[in-house]
Amino acid sequence: MANTDGMSQIMSDKMEKTNPHAWRLRMTNFLMGKGYWKYIEGENENAPQLPERNQTTNELRAYEEWNQGAQKVMYWLFVSIQDSMIRHIQDAETPKEAWNSMKLQLKNELHTLEKKGMSTSD
Repeated sequence: MANTDGMSQIMSDKMEKTNPHAWRLRMTNFLMGKGYWKYIEGENENAPQLPERNQTTNELRAYEEWNQGAQKVMYWLFVSIQDSMIRHIQDAETPKEAWNSMKLQLKNELHTLEKKGMSTSD
C-alpha cells in the first residue's frame, strides 16, 4: 500500500545544517496541507488548560483532541530532522516550542558560520 500522507518525502529529506530553508518550506507546507500549522502558529499553538477533577466532557475532549494533534506534529518534527538535532527539541512541551527552538538553533548556527566566512551552501 502506498504512503499517501507525504510523510515519506519529509522523512527522506531530513533537516540538517545544509538544508534548513528547504526543510522549513517543505515542513510548513506539509503542516498547512494537513491542517496542523495551527499547532505552530494559530488557535492551537498553546495547550488548553488541563481539565480539573470535575471537568466537563467537552473540556476533556478538547484537551484530548489538542494533545493528539500536538503529538502528531511533534512526531513529524522528530522524524524529519537528523538525529543530532533531536536534542534541541526533545524537552519541548508543545510543537510551537519545538519549532521555535529549532529556529533559534539554526539562526545561531548560521550566525556562527557567517562569522567564520562560510555559508550553508558550502
